[in-house]
Amino acid sequence: MKGLGALESQVMAVLWESADALSVHDLVAGLGTDERVPAYTTVLTVVTHLWEKGWVRREKVGRSYRYRPSRTRAEATTDLLREILDESPDAPAVLLHLARTASAREVEALRRGLSGGGSTA
Repeated sequence: MKGLGALESQVMAVLWESADALSVHDLVAGLGTDERVPAYTTVLTVVTHLWEKGWVRREKVGRSYRYRPSRTRAEATTDLLREILDESPDAPAVLLHLARTASAREVEALRRGLSGGGSTA
């Protein structure tokens, strides 16, 4: 995801997939699907940076913190798309190109959203 490093993106993916706030130990376990598992201290540093950047919230539980995303994956993606459009010299052309390349499911979700009808999930 734009604005995030590779490990930051992986940590955010684990957090978005969880309904609960996660400890650093939980995050390390969630990242342990690859052959190379990051060290506890590395994940602690990454999640601290995510907190400083506003990507996660943290709550103190005992002597450690539990982390959860500060916004949904859809909200974060929307913010990034908005940033891209704001930086574009021709945002309408970008939107039209995106609409032309959208799948039928995505076009239907746009129609529902623009007509005020229900969720796009």
